[in-house]
Amino acid sequence: MTVAVRLEGVGKRFRQVNDSGLLLKRLMSLGRGKVQEIWALSDVDLVVDQGESVGVIGRNGSGKTTMLKLIAGVSAPTAGRVRVLGSIAPLIGVGVGFDLELTGRENVFANGRILGMSPGRLRQEFDDIVAFSELEDFIDVPVKFYSTGMFLRLAFAVAIHVEPDVLLVDEVLAVGDIAFQAKCMERMQYLRKAGTTIVVVTHSPATLHRMCERSLLLSYGRVVFDGPIDRALSAYHEILQREQAERAGEGPSLLEEHDSSHQFVGGSRVAIEMLDDLGRPTRHSASGATCIARITATFEHRVRNPVVGVVVGLPALGAIYMASTHPGDYLGDHGPEDPLVATVEFENRLLEATYHVVGVVLDTEGEGILGKSPEELFSVTSKSGGHGLVELDARFSVGERKLQPVHLGLVQSDPAGFGGRAVGNERAPRPGPTEPAAGG
Repeated sequence: MTVAVRLEGVGKRFRQVNDSGLLLKRLMSLGRGKVQEIWALSDVDLVVDQGESVGVIGRNGSGKTTMLKLIAGVSAPTAGRVRVLGSIAPLIGVGVGFDLELTGRENVFANGRILGMSPGRLRQEFDDIVAFSELEDFIDVPVKFYSTGMFLRLAFAVAIHVEPDVLLVDEVLAVGDIAFQAKCMERMQYLRKAGTTIVVVTHSPATLHRMCERSLLLSYGRVVFDGPIDRALSAYHEILQREQAERAGEGPSLLEEHDSSHQFVGGSRVAIEMLDDLGRPTRHSASGATCIARITATFEHRVRNPVVGVVVGLPALGAIYMASTHPGDYLGDHGPEDPLVATVEFENRLLEATYHVVGVVLDTEGEGILGKSPEELFSVTSKSGGHGLVELDARFSVGERKLQPVHLGLVQSDPAGFGGRAVGNERAPRPGPTEPAAGG
C-alpha cells in the first residue's frame, strides 16, 4: 500500500511573549520580554495510506489544526519530518488564500491556480464551481463583502473541483447551512470513493462514522489513540470525564439543577456505565438503537427496597429526561457486602450530540437520595438528517400521497416518551467564465 501522508516524530513549537510592554522596551533598548515556549505538537507519528480517510479529534487547543497546517505545508515543523505524496487541497480556514479585494470570479481563478489547476481547466470547470457554491448572483462581488458562509462555499467549491490526491478539511464545514453541509458531505464521499486521501478534523461523531475508517485522538499535542472510531470516541470521552471530575464541585449536577424536591441523605456509592448490545462498556450509541446502562450501588448500611433512577441530559440544557422505579416495585435487601446492580434500557430517540447520564439510588419511599453517580458521557450518531434533540420520525401525507420529510430548522420536543424502564437485579443571471487579466 502506498503511503500518502507520513509524519515522523513531528513537533511544532511556538514562542509566546509574556510582556505587553515589549515593543516599547525594544524601542527604548531597555530589555526584552519574557518568552515562553509552547509545543503545540510533540513527537507525533502518523501514517495515512493512499485512499484512506482519517478523522482527527480532540479538545480545542489539542493541536489538530496545527497538524493539518504542517501536512498542508502552510507551516514547517520544528522537529521531525512531514512527507506528502501528490497534490494537496487544504480547507483549514475559511477564505485562506483568498484576496479580499478581488471578486469571487477572480478568486476562483487565483485560488485554483494556487491549488494546481491549469487556466484551461479552470475555464472548463468554472460554471460547475460557481453552481456548487450557489453564488451565481454574487460571483462578481468583491469577497470582502461575503459572509463567512459564502467564503466557505466558494473555497470548498474550488478545492473539491481540484480533485486533489490529498484533501485536508478542518471544522470549517460547521459554518455552512444544513443543505450545503449535506452537499459537501456527498462530494467528499465521491472523492473518497475515487481514491482521494482525506484527513478531516471534526467534533462530529456522525462525520467520523460517515467519512472515516479510523480516528486519531490528540491531547495536549500528543497522539493518545490511533485506531477504530468507536474506541477513539470512548478514549476521548474518558479524557473529558477526567477533566470533568477535576472540575467537580464547581457547579450543580444534572440532578441538582432540575430536582430540588429530593433531599440528599447519602450512604451509598453509585456508578453507572453504558453498555452495547453484547454487554460491553461503550460510550457511543446510534439513534434508533436500544441504550443500556448498568447502575451499581454499594451501601454503608442495610437498605431495604431501594428505588433506582436515571437522568439523561445535555451540558447546555441540563436534564432532558428523568425516570425511576416506583417505590415498592423492587423488593430487596442490600448492605455493605451486597451491592445493588440494576440495568435501565431505553429506546434511543436522541439525535446527534454528546450527552450525560447519571444513575441515582433513593431510599424506600423514593424521597431521600442515597447516592448518585458521576456524570457519564456518551455520544449519539444519527443517519436520519433530523435536527434538534429527538427523532420523531415525521411522516407527511398530502391527500393519499405520502411524502418524504426534509429536515430543516430545529425541533423542540418533550423527550418524556423514551419509555425508560429500570430493572432491579436481586444480585443486577450567471456571467461567462472569462479569466481575469493579470492585475485586474
